[in-house]
Amino acid sequence: MTALHKRAPFLRSYAFFPHRLINRGAARITAARGPGWLVDAMVALWTRLDRIELGDFEQRRFESLDDFFLRRLRPGARPIAGGFVTPADGRLVALGRASLAAPLVVKKQRLSLERLVNGRSHGIDLRAYEGGSFAVVFLTPRGYHHVHMPIEGELAEVYWIPGRYFPQNEVALEHIPRIYERNERAVLRCRAARGFEFLVIMVGASLIGGIELAGFRRAEWARRIPTRLERKLAKGEEIGHFAFGSTVVALLPRGVARQVALANELSMGETLFELA
Repeated sequence: MTALHKRAPFLRSYAFFPHRLINRGAARITAARGPGWLVDAMVALWTRLDRIELGDFEQRRFESLDDFFLRRLRPGARPIAGGFVTPADGRLVALGRASLAAPLVVKKQRLSLERLVNGRSHGIDLRAYEGGSFAVVFLTPRGYHHVHMPIEGELAEVYWIPGRYFPQNEVALEHIPRIYERNERAVLRCRAARGFEFLVIMVGASLIGGIELAGFRRAEWARRIPTRLERKLAKGEEIGHFAFGSTVVALLPRGVARQVALANELSMGETLFELA
């Protein structure tokens, strides 16, 4: 039997749901620390239903569902490869050449790069990305949910775009239009140590929906004006995390990257693009 959150009628009606109210309710449930037996039972159920393999993660008792969802890796579980690496565990939804004139095709979504990055609030100049490379990675329930720096460099600025919290599973992409353009986003303008700029776009999803940046309180950057971060990070160092599953979009300018052959399921630290 198909789960409710993957049924077409449910997904088509999702626009009429009170997204923020649902998120607040879900956040209270997942943040609850105890009773221990109930948390244990919910973790066991979640692990079984989503067929989650825990061998790559720290072996310990989880204090809440949030604690389980944001479980940490055991040392050495995600070696960092060469090139521009995958910022998070997930499913590769799309990979290709960026275009400002024509929409990007992500499953059955037709995605405007301008609306994805700038929404109605910002004005990042995207001309350098015409003909560049993009990748869309959907964080599945089975993986690791922290987002990491794909190459040595600096988080220069964050551009917050408020929005809705639509689900992003493959069935949702077939039935809900313009998900990535409508959901909450944190657009990170980054500067690689090699000299080029690139973008990492964190797209919030249904239920808790929260986007968090490591080392910064959300109130410091989740505002209508761009926020300077100026934080230097090593390749593989943590950028932030999602309070629940979501999507990361990486966008590189033309002339700096070559696509590599990739599997559908990716692990954080695998090579996403070879650098020219």
